[in-house]
Amino acid sequence: MTQSSTVRGLRSAAICIGALALQGCGPQDRSTDAPEIPAAEAIAKVPVTTDSDEALALYEQGLALLDNLHIVEANDRFQQAVAADPGFAMGYFMLANTSQMAAGFFDAVGRANDNAATASDGEQLYVRALVAFSQNDQDEQLAALSELVGMFPHDERVHMQLGSYYNGQQDFVSAIRHFQKSIAINSRFAPAYNALGYAYRSADDLGAAKSAFAKYIELIPDEANPYDSYAELLMELGSYDESIENYRKALAIDSKFSASYAGISVNHSLKGEDQRAQEAAKEMLAASRNFAERQNALFRSVTSYLFAGNLDAAMQVSEQMASEAEAIDNHAAMGGVHEYMGDILLDSGDAEKAMEHYDSALDHRQQADSNDANQAQAARAHLFKSAIAAMVAGDFDTAASKVKEYRLAAEAEGTAFEKRRIHELHAFLAMGNEDYESAAAHFDLASQLEPLVLFWSAVVNKELGNTDKATELAKRAAYRNTLSPNLPLVHSEALQLLEEMQAV
Repeated sequence: MTQSSTVRGLRSAAICIGALALQGCGPQDRSTDAPEIPAAEAIAKVPVTTDSDEALALYEQGLALLDNLHIVEANDRFQQAVAADPGFAMGYFMLANTSQMAAGFFDAVGRANDNAATASDGEQLYVRALVAFSQNDQDEQLAALSELVGMFPHDERVHMQLGSYYNGQQDFVSAIRHFQKSIAINSRFAPAYNALGYAYRSADDLGAAKSAFAKYIELIPDEANPYDSYAELLMELGSYDESIENYRKALAIDSKFSASYAGISVNHSLKGEDQRAQEAAKEMLAASRNFAERQNALFRSVTSYLFAGNLDAAMQVSEQMASEAEAIDNHAAMGGVHEYMGDILLDSGDAEKAMEHYDSALDHRQQADSNDANQAQAARAHLFKSAIAAMVAGDFDTAASKVKEYRLAAEAEGTAFEKRRIHELHAFLAMGNEDYESAAAHFDLASQLEPLVLFWSAVVNKELGNTDKATELAKRAAYRNTLSPNLPLVHSEALQLLEEMQAV
């Protein structure tokens, strides 16, 4: 077998059954110009094992495309790579990372695992971490990645992956440390600056985030994603026109870079330009190349209608999304659409109809091409939604029972995201009982980058007379987390609350 000693690594898988919310904590090292590790020390990289020079060349092309977020093109190269070498474990590994469909993801994970035995030790650890990720086993994922870093401490991609893991755990101090190590190994490794910028942003160090993105642009000025990332930060800062300008720069480089259309749409919504938000969503739809991109474009049409307060139109487009998913028998996509439709209805106060969609979401997810762990997670997500629906319906006995059931399930098998949701449920339950002290304490332990948590935390702090904290929370609820699917559900209420608090 032939092995390449050039830099290889693991990127975060693109498929997740539950959304991963982020909670900030203060970073320790704010420098984006970390010292170089001497070149003589930076020699031990994870090798890639394949029987085919053609497969290796295609793999390298795919990796370069993925580094710059050309997901569709990268996926095509990895498809060709495994066709050239059907036993190429890392080819399947990267195929999983670029799959935009749940079925493709889980199939590639299985094939990577089936072929890992003939790969190098480092590759086997990568696959082990990916399999653990697919099974929601975060302890095993960390164990594999920690062993990998210990084995290859001078591989920038290894540190990138461990940093990405810590990002998912909302441990931003650790994430930033590993992204900085990646940069110390290779100061021209552009993806590390992108990851560092997002980690700083999530940790509320927006100045450091801006510096990281500036370096990212400097390194690869002819790529679309650096301008897209910087535009997203500008949107967080409320610089909407400048954000749109940078999204347009990204699209001038790559007119198919769909994320930039989404950002433009949200910018216009935040500016109150509802028609222009819809126009950007239509541009996104016209540029879509596959089912996943088309669904994302339709979803941005849904959110723009929600920002505008047009629930009927939002539901109509959601029905179109569900119909298109049904036409290709994509149960995972149908599950996601029905859950969000339930969220829209629950936000309008219709708990009964919301539960119909939540039940449908669970049914589709149980039929999806996934695995037992993800189907169990779908059942826990249904419990979470059922508990909130019971509260909205005023049935607090049922709600309390569902909260307890969810807590036991999430504590036993849930991810870090799900465990933070335990506090979110307890906070809502305490609010229903007018126990604002307990509600505030639980909201503090829930995701601090979740718009619904921030908004209701502001409400309870207002009730407690914590005016300054309530004002800050209302501001964060209204202006931060701009691409969150939950922001449209709470944006206008957060603005109104903020206005009330500032008038005090």
